[in-house]
Amino acid sequence: MNRMQTVDSSQIEFNFAAYIKERRQLIENKLAHCLDGKIPDNLWDSMRYSVLSGGKRLRALLCLASAEAIIGLDEDLEAFLPLCCAIEMIHAMSLIHDDLPALDNDDYRRGKLTNHKVFGEAIALLAGDALLMLAIETLIEKTPKTIDSGLLLDIVRQLCQATGAPGMVGGQVLDLAFTGKLTDLQNSNASDQKIKADTIETIHRGKTGALIKFAVRSGASLAGANSKQLTLLEDFADKLGYAFQIADDLLDSTGNLITLGKTPGKDQASCKVTWVTVFGEKQALEKLQNLEKEGMAILNSSELAGHNTAPLKELLKYAINRTN
Repeated sequence: MNRMQTVDSSQIEFNFAAYIKERRQLIENKLAHCLDGKIPDNLWDSMRYSVLSGGKRLRALLCLASAEAIIGLDEDLEAFLPLCCAIEMIHAMSLIHDDLPALDNDDYRRGKLTNHKVFGEAIALLAGDALLMLAIETLIEKTPKTIDSGLLLDIVRQLCQATGAPGMVGGQVLDLAFTGKLTDLQNSNASDQKIKADTIETIHRGKTGALIKFAVRSGASLAGANSKQLTLLEDFADKLGYAFQIADDLLDSTGNLITLGKTPGKDQASCKVTWVTVFGEKQALEKLQNLEKEGMAILNSSELAGHNTAPLKELLKYAINRTN
């Protein structure tokens, strides 16, 4: 991540490492403030355990970066932080629930015992539910009153869609439906890779891509992006979200518990349908290269030319080239 990049619209030096450090600190401080509840103490401890246990903060960073692509890199970001916190709370909820025995049954997350291993399955489940509600409350209550209420209501609606049946939850259901059916997909339509690719993309567009797409769109929308810019940024987010999931699947195949912070090799063991399990590591790497090119081309388009897209470009590279 220690890259020095030149902003396309000017010759101003962009320090990505410093950018990430500063924005992450803003996000962490705001999250800690939003999670200061006391009663019931075991519930709030469980919520804090998963939300404040580190993590990449990629979704929140994408939200800020897309906003800054519209308003610039030197503007006050306070108005966007409640949105960032809501996104991270939703993401933490999804991880808590995903790790439960009824779903992926994982023992480790971010190098620590999963929430249900520390607090029990019942409290973990309820902590996820509480985080879902706290995310909506935070977005509504803590977003500055100067923000147009109609715009904020639309962003809340989009968050519900990205999280629910049309998005993340629906994608997880599809993931469950295809788990164990890897051989069926590999053997059927053997000559038609498009059918296989479309199946994988549909799953990942929901379970991973929906919240990433929301993060990019909502940040830009709150910053005042026009319809053409929003369409381009949504397309970019689709590429990044898919790339992030393929990179994650590659790491599951090639990583270890120390580097990943979670149990590796589970996709193959459970016969999950991923780009790696269906097409192999070589094609997965080729797909990532194509997605990076497509994402960069979008950010270099005329509608976004002259905007501060350097953070988004670096976040795309990071999503593809990360090692954990």
